[in-house]
Amino acid sequence: MHKDISIWMPLYIGDLQAKFARMTAEQIGAALLLMMDFWKNGAIPHDLATVCSITKLPQHTKAKTLLNTLMALELFEVESEQIHSSFLTSLKSQALQNQQMKSDKAKNAAQARWNKSASNAQAAPEKSPSITQVMLEPCPSSSSS
Repeated sequence: MHKDISIWMPLYIGDLQAKFARMTAEQIGAALLLMMDFWKNGAIPHDLATVCSITKLPQHTKAKTLLNTLMALELFEVESEQIHSSFLTSLKSQALQNQQMKSDKAKNAAQARWNKSASNAQAAPEKSPSITQVMLEPCPSSSSS
């Protein structure tokens, strides 16, 4: 999951606002911190002390309530003592595909721009007149000498 942590994490406002509608501000902030940690580091140990450390929640009971809420909203799930998120894994996969596609397009554009051959050049240099060839005639001098 954490091959490339430099990729940005998309936040779809409508989706998250709908999921967070019945949560407190503290729970929303803690949920976002948990999401960011999962995005960057992958699976999170299913341990309330770790969850409290990530979310900055002061009590284990609040962390447990938050985890139950996030599992009910299908943002996270627990598998073999690890907290996972199919939701975020899917978003990251999509973001990595988009990043790769844009990178490939940029490489192709750079290749086309900088490695021109005579067949794809817009104008061949030998057929282009130089600036001195284009000038009609020299300008007359304004002095009377």
